[in-house]
Amino acid sequence: MFNFKNTRLAFDLVTISHTVFVLPLIFSGYLFISKDFIFIDLLLITIASFGARNIAFIFNRYTDREIDKKNPRTLSRPIPSGKTSNKFLISFFILSFLIFIIPSLILCKSTLYLIPIPIILFYIYPFLKRFTYLCHHFLGLVLSLSPLAGFYVYDCSTLNILDMLPLSIFTFFWISGFDILYALQDYESDVKNKIFSIPSYFGKKRAILISFLSFILAIFILSHYQTIIFDRTIFGKSIILLILINFISQIYFSNKGNFDFFRYNSYIGFLILLLTISDIFNI
Repeated sequence: MFNFKNTRLAFDLVTISHTVFVLPLIFSGYLFISKDFIFIDLLLITIASFGARNIAFIFNRYTDREIDKKNPRTLSRPIPSGKTSNKFLISFFILSFLIFIIPSLILCKSTLYLIPIPIILFYIYPFLKRFTYLCHHFLGLVLSLSPLAGFYVYDCSTLNILDMLPLSIFTFFWISGFDILYALQDYESDVKNKIFSIPSYFGKKRAILISFLSFILAIFILSHYQTIIFDRTIFGKSIILLILINFISQIYFSNKGNFDFFRYNSYIGFLILLLTISDIFNI
């Protein structure tokens, strides 16, 4: 089943590189409470994160298969192009589920009761674009659980988990703002096929403005996170400044029609991780 061809299709299907958005945030939540680099824990978190990301992509790609056929940008994806079979997708889903659940249970047995939450949210997300432009913010909500999950699996406790709330809210506004800009690529297709998104509903200019407001709120929350939860260090302030410059660059290039968003956003999670690490070592 998983020969070279199917393995390549699996990587194309779930876009493994997109995990860079989430993984540093999970690490941040874990390191915030642990204050230590426990290799086996970080390895298990990494494996589980890939499994969860695979599940989310399988749900999203399969649910959107008919929509993707009508969009020139997504027509060549493995499912709408007919390169993958239902048998392969089922096998890959089962494998991804095991990759997600087994490390999660090793880290913390009580995650057995929490695992249905992200699975259900992953399943719901792709349907939202059919009836509400708030789909971007729902995605932000889903990924905002990442630092909370990292915090929880350290000692399977919710004690003081609210200390992670600012980072979770930052993630909500950051991902929401980014996904709005990402949807600009599909503006014409979404309008033509009556797909709900903030660009297709409000227009490109207003969508960029809404994204900008989301980024500003994200920076405000992150500044609170750094000054209240962490020490007020120059290093921490420099990281926030870099993220602000990154956000402004995204808005600027979006206005110019440059949609290279993944290159810009892949840095954000790692900068947040650096902010967390700087607290551990009192930088």
